Amino acid sequence: MAFCKFSTEYNPNNKVLLDSKFITDYLPFAPDQCTKVYLYGLNKCLNPDEYTNDIDYFANDLNMLVEDVKSAFLYWQEQGLVTILNLSPIEVRYLPVIAKKYNGKLFNTTKYAEFNNSMQEIIDGRMITPNEYREYYIFMESMHVEESALVMIAKFCTNTKGNNVGYKYILTVAKNWAYEGVHTAQDVEEKLQEMEMLTSSVKDILTALKSKKQPTFEDKELYNKWTKQYGYSVKLLTEVAKNVKRGGINKLDELIEKYFALKLFAISEINAYENTKDELYNLAKSTCKAIGIYYDNLDPVINTYILKWQQMGFSADAITLIANICFKKYIRTFEGMDSIINKYYSKGLVSIEAINEYINDTLSIDKKIKEILEKLQLSRQVTSWDRDFYHTWTYSWKFSDAMIDYALSIAIGKSQPMNYVNKILSNWKEQNINSVDMAKKSGMAETKQVAIKKPEFITHSFSSEELNALFDNLDEVKL
Repeated sequence: MAFCKFSTEYNPNNKVLLDSKFITDYLPFAPDQCTKVYLYGLNKCLNPDEYTNDIDYFANDLNMLVEDVKSAFLYWQEQGLVTILNLSPIEVRYLPVIAKKYNGKLFNTTKYAEFNNSMQEIIDGRMITPNEYREYYIFMESMHVEESALVMIAKFCTNTKGNNVGYKYILTVAKNWAYEGVHTAQDVEEKLQEMEMLTSSVKDILTALKSKKQPTFEDKELYNKWTKQYGYSVKLLTEVAKNVKRGGINKLDELIEKYFALKLFAISEINAYENTKDELYNLAKSTCKAIGIYYDNLDPVINTYILKWQQMGFSADAITLIANICFKKYIRTFEGMDSIINKYYSKGLVSIEAINEYINDTLSIDKKIKEILEKLQLSRQVTSWDRDFYHTWTYSWKFSDAMIDYALSIAIGKSQPMNYVNKILSNWKEQNINSVDMAKKSGMAETKQVAIKKPEFITHSFSSEELNALFDNLDEVKL
């Protein structure tokens, strides 16, 4: 169900109409991201039934987090421009824009007076602007974060970045923590204790990277991602870090991301991958050559296809063999080759011996099917339909070659003879006829002789007028 639609009162008139009241009364005071969300949602309302009218597509198109999109719509709901019917899954309805005399005070300054003073005392390296305060208010009310909690987060950020830290940095930290369930001062206290406990572990990783810097907030966030989201141990992270020659913690993050995508969770698996990297590149290169394509960067080929195929059990020789088969079948993409490999895998064919045996069996069967086509006086190549027919007759219905030959003799000269043979054998299967003698005795195979009548000659007497008219129009007669 589309999450963005017009309400019944809203008249879009097949155009993205932006009410001037929105421009004058709302836009000047709205946060940038909220404005972006409102306008893009307004456009989505024009096509409510499109499959892309979905919160995930919406957030991806705007390069935003889903939670930030939801927060923006909560802001517009407070302004009276939308109504949120449901939060999970989210459904938003746009309402008519009502004129609003904006007095420059989006929030009650008395309500946030103590908060304002506390924030300015912490961020004493610069003056906090009204717009910055407004961003803090919007965040606290939309994400349900306590004032004291945000003050503590701001204090943590100034300790990390200095007393003139930007508000976007503070809000980024606060949002990330809010998504983890940090909303109260007690939650922040526990989060800070957790961050402190991380320091020694992150220091061990930095030491393995030959870095002498102190752990930063960003370093700790990376560590949380690696351990909590991806499930890697400190021991594994330290071992991987020892092999990083340059690039520091950002290079380590790049490697961990790659290993996670490749489903490599043990140090032995990672070492095996690194030790065979040259072999993987050579295999990727030879596979590209076999199917007739070229890649400047082989990493996507290895990570997306080669490693997956090897994890499925295909050897390098088997992959090369299938690549050659794809080339002969005019398959020139890795997507197409992946489809062929999945078909072999579904049949349990992963070794080169099993694949060759299957190919030889298929060729042998095709030879038999070709003989059947010739008996039916059909001069064409074997198709997948022919193979399906033959498989059904021999494997499923278990008819002998003699029974099939007898059915062929009946179908010769018929329209669509292969279908005719299938119909005959189907009838025999239903009646448990499993020998040629039984088929002959059943009478089902007898062909009916249709007598050909001789043409009857009709005599007619023509008048002289009719004969004259006939001869006058002889030039119009077409043979």
